[in-house]
Amino acid sequence: MRKIIVLRFVNLPNAAHFDYCRKVSRELAAAGIEVKTALSALIPVFDGWLEEEDAQMRYVRKSALTVKIADSRRRVGYLLSAISAQIRNALYSPDPPVRDAARRLKIMLKSYGNVSRKPYNEEAGDVQAIIEQIDGDYAADAALVGLDARFAALKSAGTAFVALLEQRDTDRLKKPDHTFQAVRRGIEAAYRDIAAIVNSGAALNLSPEYGAFMDTLNPEIERLNLQFHRARRDMSAAQPAPIPPQAYTGAPVTPVPEVRYVTAKGAVALKLGRDYNIAYRNNVNAGNAECTFRGKGSYRGSVTVTFAIVR
Repeated sequence: MRKIIVLRFVNLPNAAHFDYCRKVSRELAAAGIEVKTALSALIPVFDGWLEEEDAQMRYVRKSALTVKIADSRRRVGYLLSAISAQIRNALYSPDPPVRDAARRLKIMLKSYGNVSRKPYNEEAGDVQAIIEQIDGDYAADAALVGLDARFAALKSAGTAFVALLEQRDTDRLKKPDHTFQAVRRGIEAAYRDIAAIVNSGAALNLSPEYGAFMDTLNPEIERLNLQFHRARRDMSAAQPAPIPPQAYTGAPVTPVPEVRYVTAKGAVALKLGRDYNIAYRNNVNAGNAECTFRGKGSYRGSVTVTFAIVR
């Protein structure tokens, strides 16, 4: 008996899930009149859940803002640390006015505590307050200590950090009503009801339209089942190329060696971003650093190699 092939939704990534459901919606819109009549109560339900899934996809894409905020926060923290270090050095200046200026600046910064350990919004408020104080009451002291360049960089980084937080707070107001899991459950339930009616219509030979509708979906279902349900390979069999000693720069060192996966049939070159991601550890200062390759897609697990950072 012809029927719609069972799609194993459970392992579909969110993007593939959404793309398939969007295809179903298009095919429903293009279906024959008998199919549409039989599904008249279910099509609005399915399309309603699809709108919710579309809202979730758009909201999740904005989550990339989280990475930008973290990077911006690290930049602010680095500049505050650099300014504090410069002030400490100035405490030992042979010039008394410079030492006095450094002491005043140190007391002012200390009054804010450990800014980088505070919640994002509180940290942003403290950074803005520090900038305003250095720009105002402590401008002469900052000039004496020689903070002009680093302070200008802090002002720029602080403004960017605050802008990103404001954008994040605005986006949170647009958060969809349902969780992704709830949306997926809702649209999959509606889809199963649709498939059941189409399968019954085809089994009873009510109209050739039912078979035609199946033919638009089954090839895509077969492709998705094959793509997302094959056995995942373990990254422990991957062989990253040796990483030669890397020069110390004061910034994170991030080499990207070629990675090959060895099987009985030979070695296959893996692609960064598709087959694996990279994470680094202890990769700033001179010494031994770690590079971990974490499988994704058709690969699971991880493999870690070390490399040297030398001055």
